[in-house]
Amino acid sequence: MRVLQVSKFYPPVHGGIEAVARDLARGFVRHGLATEVLCAHDRPRTVHEVDDAGVPVTRAASLGLVLSTSMSPALAWLLRRRRRRDDIVHVHMPDPMAALAVWVARPSGRVVLHWHSDVVRQRVSRALYAPLERWLLRRADAVVATSPPYAETSATLAPWRDKVACVPIGVPAPRPADPAAVAALRRRYAGRRIVFALGRMTYYKGWDVLVDAAARLPDDVVVLVGGGGEGLSACRARAAQAKKGARIEFLGPLADDEVEACFAAADLFAMASTVRAEAYGVAVLEAMARGLAVVATDIPGSGLGWLHQHGVTGLKVPVRDPAALASAIATLLADDALRARCGAAGRARWASGFTAETMADEMVALYRRLLRPRAGGGAGGETTGTT
Repeated sequence: MRVLQVSKFYPPVHGGIEAVARDLARGFVRHGLATEVLCAHDRPRTVHEVDDAGVPVTRAASLGLVLSTSMSPALAWLLRRRRRRDDIVHVHMPDPMAALAVWVARPSGRVVLHWHSDVVRQRVSRALYAPLERWLLRRADAVVATSPPYAETSATLAPWRDKVACVPIGVPAPRPADPAAVAALRRRYAGRRIVFALGRMTYYKGWDVLVDAAARLPDDVVVLVGGGGEGLSACRARAAQAKKGARIEFLGPLADDEVEACFAAADLFAMASTVRAEAYGVAVLEAMARGLAVVATDIPGSGLGWLHQHGVTGLKVPVRDPAALASAIATLLADDALRARCGAAGRARWASGFTAETMADEMVALYRRLLRPRAGGGAGGETTGTT
């Protein structure tokens, strides 16, 4: 079986979709599949390389970003060159350029759309993109939703429910943190309890809510936020202006070893996202895998509230309620036994069906169903994954 993943970017570019593409590629290698990745480059030249798992990666020349979309006409040309080569073309969505590439290339293999999120905010671009999106959904042999709630509440996917399968995102086992780096963090914030948050500095992550919540926390608490993006300067400015702003610190982009040190030094993890663009909460799953209790918002229609269970893996709070967020953080910090139980339950939930290996296994099983001789077409409306 030959599998091509088409992704907006690919590691070392940081991002949730990029990490999923990498973890799937490694899982496909484990299954013995011939797998490659086609993605956009961040430079105006095409490069061919092999990643550290032996996966060939082609990064198509890009003219830059417009409305968060990589302008990479080379993506379509490269996909068309290999239109008859792949048994499965796995397209990570939303990505208008990848959708356009499939429309131009018309690959002959089965097309699987990995539906990470609906297009939520960009109204003008959404109107222009909608016809192409509808064509792609008609063409798709299967659509992979990352959680049952998202599949059930997505208006975009509603007409195509018979094609939808659920394969929850999984994350790899944590790498051990560097003890020296963890000790250095604890010395730096000596006498203070650490709340960690991680994500891109973008509109739906609720960083303004977290800043307001941090101002309500006890004096011996500090909130450390890792991640880069277009909103980093604004987040730092808001934190500087906030009353008691010293209780939150935006660290900026972090290397993998720095992320591990922050997870290891933290007492709990927090996510304050505000809308369904936060379709899953990969960082929450990463915290659960490391045995950290979680406080997160309960976003209607998002997979976040399904992944993270109130009173089990931590506490849920309403969206855009800094007082409730601060209260839940304070509650967990004040109760060592509850925090430990939630952390252990989170790790058990991750191990039970949310590992990167499980994700790859379920995706390969879907591919094999699709490649059987067609009797009824589509993905048969089958749903797989953990509930």
